Amino acid sequence: MTDPTTPESPRKYKDDDLVYVDPETKTVIGIVEWGKNDRPLSKAAAAPAATTDAKGRRTFHRKFYPWGTYRSMRRIYKLEGKMKEAEPNKQLEEVLPKALNEAFWSWDGEKQKSLAPENQKV
Repeated sequence: MTDPTTPESPRKYKDDDLVYVDPETKTVIGIVEWGKNDRPLSKAAAAPAATTDAKGRRTFHRKFYPWGTYRSMRRIYKLEGKMKEAEPNKQLEEVLPKALNEAFWSWDGEKQKSLAPENQKV
């Protein structure tokens, strides 16, 4: 039987999969497990040794693995190395005339109505 805190074998996850991540080793621990009340279960990380403070009291802080979508965890913790951010693909000469004519627009080809005051009916 495997230890529940050891990472699974390297496998590709979909961007929408909810996963636990170990931020120190930058690895995916596994798919998020759900409890009886439809809430995610907290997965405890390896317990650190208890330390004593100045007054002789033992202190213990339990850590839990963070969880989220594979896409967000990949970006936050850089699981696959440094990610290249998307660069804008439009030049200022292309964007400026459109911005002067219309306040809001979509470059996706969707036809949207302009919200400029001259196009609104009173």
